[in-house]
Amino acid sequence: MSPITEIDHLLIEIASPLAREADTILDLRAAASADPHPGRCVSCYFKLLAAAPADLTPRFTPLRRWLEARIEITATDDQRQTLLEVLPLQLDDADLESCCRRAMNHIFEDRAYPQSSEIGLRFRFRSATPTSPVASSAAA
Repeated sequence: MSPITEIDHLLIEIASPLAREADTILDLRAAASADPHPGRCVSCYFKLLAAAPADLTPRFTPLRRWLEARIEITATDDQRQTLLEVLPLQLDDADLESCCRRAMNHIFEDRAYPQSSEIGLRFRFRSATPTSPVASSAAA
């Protein structure tokens, strides 16, 4: 399956109950497709999650796994323009701010980069995308 087909399949699961969030669903679809924007994908995910009633949140699991398999967080030395570390994206948090704060705490409290005075964190798509849970289950 192509990435856009995969994301369409995943978004169908939440589109009908979240019809009022159609713009955010379309933004997520666009951010994951031809002109990829990983940060916007993560932002849209959390917006949709916040708008969803509690009984709908289990339907987000395949989308969450798809995003976590394709997006990572990079820590860079902004002055030297060098990559320091790559962290996996974990969408365990309730909102985008908490997700970002957890990543920042991980870097600034659990790591030591004394040569780096300015560390930047960014979302990026992984260069090698693992097989998606959707594609795997479709093949089985």
